[in-house]
Amino acid sequence: MSNTFASTETAAAPASSVVIDLNQLYRDHHRHLLRFVQRYVRNSEDAEDVVQNTFVEAARCAQRFAGLSKPSTWLFGIALNLARNHERRKYASLCDTVDDAFIEQIADIGADPAYLIENREVAGKVLALLESLPPKVRATFEAVLEGDATYEQAAAQLQIPVGTVRSRVSRVRTAVRAQFGSMDQQRHSM
Repeated sequence: MSNTFASTETAAAPASSVVIDLNQLYRDHHRHLLRFVQRYVRNSEDAEDVVQNTFVEAARCAQRFAGLSKPSTWLFGIALNLARNHERRKYASLCDTVDDAFIEQIADIGADPAYLIENREVAGKVLALLESLPPKVRATFEAVLEGDATYEQAAAQLQIPVGTVRSRVSRVRTAVRAQFGSMDQQRHSM
């Protein structure tokens, strides 16, 4: 560290302020200050930069030191603020700002807790209704809806006529509507 800090600070210091010997502060506290900063800044090169900036800032503000604390305490305060600012900037740069329109595109409208609870309750009631149906009707309905089969594929799989498949599926849909009404009507009435 050069003597320019000491001469600059004493020349710029007003008569009422305390004179700080930055060269002595550097000699006495550089290593300890570096270890202190490394607690906050994990990268050793960044910690060195923060320590260097600490002494630059101390030289810049030395004339404003009022002597209300020890010079080392003042110096460590500067280092702490610079280390925190460094980390904030580092982590802020990792996060890209996202446009609100983009967030709305990826927002899950089904994530509303009330909506999820309502859907679970309705699903439980529909499941109970399906379990109460005769086994042949339930098997037909499950083949069409759960198996993603067409009426023709379900008829072939269950070895029954296509008309029977349509009739059974229609019976289940009618029972669900009678029990719960149309879900669209329920949502619009809320």
